[in-house]
Amino acid sequence: MGPAPTIRLASTPAPTRPGGAALPSTASLPKATVQLQPPTQPIGTGFAATSHSANLESIDDDDADEAGEGIVNILAIVGFVAAIIVLSFQLMTASTWINAPDNEAPGDWMQLFS
Repeated sequence: MGPAPTIRLASTPAPTRPGGAALPSTASLPKATVQLQPPTQPIGTGFAATSHSANLESIDDDDADEAGEGIVNILAIVGFVAAIIVLSFQLMTASTWINAPDNEAPGDWMQLFS
C-alpha cells in the first residue's frame, strides 16, 4: 500500500500596498467536510426494558461528610498541638546552646542564622 495522494493548494498572488510592499497573507484555508456514518443503534435502546423498577435508597452524603469533618478537625487540632510541642522543645534546646557559658556571644539569638 503506497502513501496517500497529496493535493496541491492553489496559491493566490500576495496582495500589495500601493508602494509595492507586500501585505500579510490573508488567504483562507480550504474547508473540508466529512460525512459521518450514523450509529448502528441509537444510544439507550440497546438494553431490554425491565418490568420492575429498582428501589434505591439515596444515601445522605451530608451525614458522611459531617462525620468525616469531625475526625479531620480532631486530627488537625492534635497535629497543631504536636507541632507546638516540637517547636517549644527546639526553642528550649536552642536556648541551652545560646546561653551556654562557653558561648562566644551568649544571649545572641541571631547566631542561629549564621
